[in-house]
Parts: sequence; C-alpha cells; structure tokens
Amino acid sequence: MNKKLAIIFIAISTLTTACVTPSVKEYTGPDGRSVKTVKCSKSPEKCFITASSSCSGGTYQVVTSESHAGGLIADILPGPVTWYGMTYICGPSDGKMPYFAFKGREFTLPDPPPEPIQVE
Repeated sequence: MNKKLAIIFIAISTLTTACVTPSVKEYTGPDGRSVKTVKCSKSPEKCFITASSSCSGGTYQVVTSESHAGGLIADILPGPVTWYGMTYICGPSDGKMPYFAFKGREFTLPDPPPEPIQVE
C-alpha cells in the first residue's frame, strides 16, 4: 500500500508542475544595473528560455545559480520536484554556464503509519 501512495504522490506532483510557468523578478543591483532572477521547476532549460526571452538582445550573463527540492506548485518546503534558480544580467555574456548546485534539504517520503493492532 505504501508503494501505491508514493506512486500516486509522484504522479500528482508531476502533473501539477507541468502547469507552472517560470517567473522572473527584477531588481536594481549594487552597481545600478538591472538584475533578474528566474525560478523554474523540473528542468533548467526553462530558465535558459525565460532568461533569453526576457532580455531584448537575447543574451545575458549568469551571476549565480542553484537548485533545491520543492513542492508541487511552489518551492516553499522540500518536495519531490527539483526547482532551479538563476540570477542574470541582460547584455553581453561571458560564456560561463550556470552550475545549478543543489542547496537545502532533500525531500524524503514520510514514514508509513504503523499497522493497526488487531484485538480479538
């Protein structure tokens, strides 16, 4: 029964994360330039596509990147979905690719409840 619950949980998380689109946040960096951050789930490819389309010339320089375990629709708590984050500046690239080092806690399924005790 525990395997069935795990399979159902993974199936639901896979289906619901397919609907999540990457989000871009923009802020001013210490040097006055505009810095952008993108978060996406399941694949870093979505981050590359989003970063390229958010920059008018299509090129950008990666400042930092990371990945971590997240939930189905958001990355608030560790969950079965890998979330990728990348901070970048639009403009000429230095050619360095992001590493997406894993940070934070890993997701583990909770222990199954104990078997009920049969009293005769």
